Amino acid sequence: MTYFASVPQAESTVVAFPRTDRRTLDVDIILPTGTPASAGRIVADLFDACNDLLNDAPYRVSVRDLSAQPAQDSRYWSRRTVIFLGDIHARWTLTPDERNRVHQILRLANRSVLVGSAIFLLCETGMQERHTVSIHPNFAAAAAEESLCEPAAGVHYAVSGTVCSAISSFAALRLLLELIGKDHGQFVAGALGDYVGLSAHGAKPQSKVSLELRQKAGGDQLIDHTIELMSDNIEEPLKIGELAEKLGVSTRKLQRRFLERTGTGPLTAYRALRVERARQLLVHTSLSLSEVVVATGFGTCSNLARWFRREYGETPQAARQRAFSGRSVRPV
Repeated sequence: MTYFASVPQAESTVVAFPRTDRRTLDVDIILPTGTPASAGRIVADLFDACNDLLNDAPYRVSVRDLSAQPAQDSRYWSRRTVIFLGDIHARWTLTPDERNRVHQILRLANRSVLVGSAIFLLCETGMQERHTVSIHPNFAAAAAEESLCEPAAGVHYAVSGTVCSAISSFAALRLLLELIGKDHGQFVAGALGDYVGLSAHGAKPQSKVSLELRQKAGGDQLIDHTIELMSDNIEEPLKIGELAEKLGVSTRKLQRRFLERTGTGPLTAYRALRVERARQLLVHTSLSLSEVVVATGFGTCSNLARWFRREYGETPQAARQRAFSGRSVRPV
């Protein structure tokens, strides 16, 4: 879940995903002084989506401007990814105090990401000759004057040691997908790209349940094809024997493969996909409960309610009431 602190623009602005898991990875998004926290929303949303997709919620994200000093301890930065989020219109300049702070961060951060006008922070701190960076066309002339170099013309993002760069917030999303892939593996990065619509290959967006199953299966083609078949047959669910027949394997092989690779059986996985679809319809459409029952193949309202409560800890009616009252939908 994402929390925004409501504070005056001139003060430090912090947005956080509170996590206590020891495997949490910290990300600091830093904005030019006086910039509202909403400017960091598009980048924070990517990490929020990753937390939503992965059960262990790996990222804790803060958004602040340079007037905030989160910690005096230099070791604070050595454990973090720091994203300096500039725009594509105005050069990012620093006060003397800010210059010292940025120089410390760029030296100590586990990795730094310079977006848009943030590339000029290298010039402000005298580090422009140490790294190549991607440069937005608006800044090309100024960058050349100040000896900023890019790896090749037209590169939208680049990695140079511990310093990464992207020409804009939009280009940064693809760069951050690559960094998330380094943290959690390329399958997770690809799944996240599908989840938020950043896949270069234009893959069909998948549900959270299907992505979790595919992640556990580690790319097993039989399970991938089974999930596709299940997802295409939600309204009139196939029997496990029918799934196996269409896939050209025995029922026993299909059941055994699911248990080995995902830790759950195909029937349980199929039901989870159908309950998830029911929740989507309840929350995002005005279909009646009986129509949702038909659309997800549960047969009766009581049958849907039983599995819905087991999966989400509430009744279908409660989920709909909260969604249509304007309150936040309970996280899943």
